[in-house]
Order: sequence, then C-alpha cells, then structure tokens
Amino acid sequence: MLGYMAVPDNFRYADVLQHGRPIHAINDSFAIKHPAMPLGKRAKIFSPFDALKGFSEAVEAKDKLYCERIELSEDECAGLDSKIAGLLELVHDGSSARENNVVIRVTHFVPCTDKDNNAFGRRGQYVETKGVLTCIDTVKRTLTAGGEKILFGDILNIVKE
Repeated sequence: MLGYMAVPDNFRYADVLQHGRPIHAINDSFAIKHPAMPLGKRAKIFSPFDALKGFSEAVEAKDKLYCERIELSEDECAGLDSKIAGLLELVHDGSSARENNVVIRVTHFVPCTDKDNNAFGRRGQYVETKGVLTCIDTVKRTLTAGGEKILFGDILNIVKE
C-alpha cells in the first residue's frame, strides 16, 4: 500500500510506483536538458484554455438586451432643441468650447451593429455618454462629447453637469 490507495497485486507498474519520483542531480544530463519549472510559473499550466477564440464574446453579444427606439413627442423635441441651442451659445467655436469647458451627460440610442443578431437594423440600446462638449454641428446635426459624435435624432436627454 502506497499513500492512501492500495495497489492491486496484478498492477503492471507496481515496481515503478514503489521507486517513487525520480531524483536527478544538478549536473545530470536529464536535469540539464529538462530543467524543473519554477513554482511561480506552474500556475500557467492550470489556466483555462480558450480553444474557440471569440466564441465567448459572441455568446455575450447575443445576451445583450436591445429595445426599440423611443419616439419623442413634439414638446420633448422642442425641449431638446432649446437645450442644444443653449449649449451652442457656450461652444459656438473651438476657442469658446475650450474656454467654457462644458461637461454634459447625453442619453442616446446606439443601434445594434451585430449583423448576426435579430435586432440588427431594427433595435438598439440606450447608453449614457459623459464628457466635455467640444463641438455642435448644426448642418450635420451632431454634437461631440467625450470624443463621441452623436446624432441629434439619437438623443433622448441632455444634462449639463
């Protein structure tokens, strides 16, 4: 009997098991060719292996919840237009934008970009972007906050911080 487990009488490798783990001298040819792995690096042999790269991300993308775009009433659109006009006075050009340093929080619609998802082209998510307002383009009907360009039509709410 070795350790906790009894060795059967007909066990083919009983003699090898009785010898135990081999011990090699430092200058042994085997030890030189196959040095022992440092204990600090042994953890990597037990780390999980991702055989299908990108598969877990694809599954997570399918779990995202998408919703329909919220249609604003005329009053809500007028309220947003007045907020944008007020912000435009503060950042009408690049120098005034840097000078005033207006921080805003914008809730806006981001459409689904996953072509394999049923929501593609029809649904999306509402996200909140917070950052310094750097530009309002009334021709293209966009504003840039926190380095992200947002269409006026996608905006649900704007709050000046």
